[in-house]
Amino acid sequence: MQVTYSNSDIKIFGGLNFVDHIINNHAIYKTTTQVLGNRGDRAEYSYADMLRSLLSFVICGGGCAEDITRHLRSELEQLKGFKVCSADTLLRMQKELATEKEICVSKANITHEFNINSKLNKLLVRLLLQTSQLKPTEKKHVFDYDNQFIPKEKYDSKRSCKHANGYFPGVASINNFPVYVENRNGNSHVKYNHAETLKRAYKHLSDHGIKIYFSRMDCGSFAIESNSFFVSYVYIFG
Repeated sequence: MQVTYSNSDIKIFGGLNFVDHIINNHAIYKTTTQVLGNRGDRAEYSYADMLRSLLSFVICGGGCAEDITRHLRSELEQLKGFKVCSADTLLRMQKELATEKEICVSKANITHEFNINSKLNKLLVRLLLQTSQLKPTEKKHVFDYDNQFIPKEKYDSKRSCKHANGYFPGVASINNFPVYVENRNGNSHVKYNHAETLKRAYKHLSDHGIKIYFSRMDCGSFAIESNSFFVSYVYIFG
């Protein structure tokens, strides 16, 4: 066995540059700026820097934003032409992209809270199209939709039918790739305003030239009262 001594710093994630090069060649960061826009002339970091940071520290095994500052800064600094931002800056940029929640009051006088982020949903589909993981020419797209309860003891989370506080986001996917995400609070069951959620999801895909051949959902998505089945039928077969 031959042993080589070196005085230079050795990075444990040497393949990071190769991964970053592939992502950059697909113009992922450029598209991110096009869709999300600029943060202003005085901003030191862009939303593309935020995405680059998130992708890179996840690839390096990071689990939360603080890992960038505490554990992975030296590894991320090996990326060419990239200045690593702090965890605080990363979290601040994510907060800038958040949208205000929409409040609906049901006939039973129950307050429901929804969060719809059209810009980030647009970025999801744009990146899938750009990387050819989603193709408008495909005629047999299968649309999957489900709501998943996420238990959280946050200040604004509400009690759900799962006997815990949390959120109840709806996620639409094609070929296991998320194409539309819409959050709702824990007390908002699947059937409440379900037709409106499906309308937004189908229109979102239609605007990007994606045609749905079949929709696949569990029984929680069938609600005659909200006409969700009729809405699905109209948008699929038009």
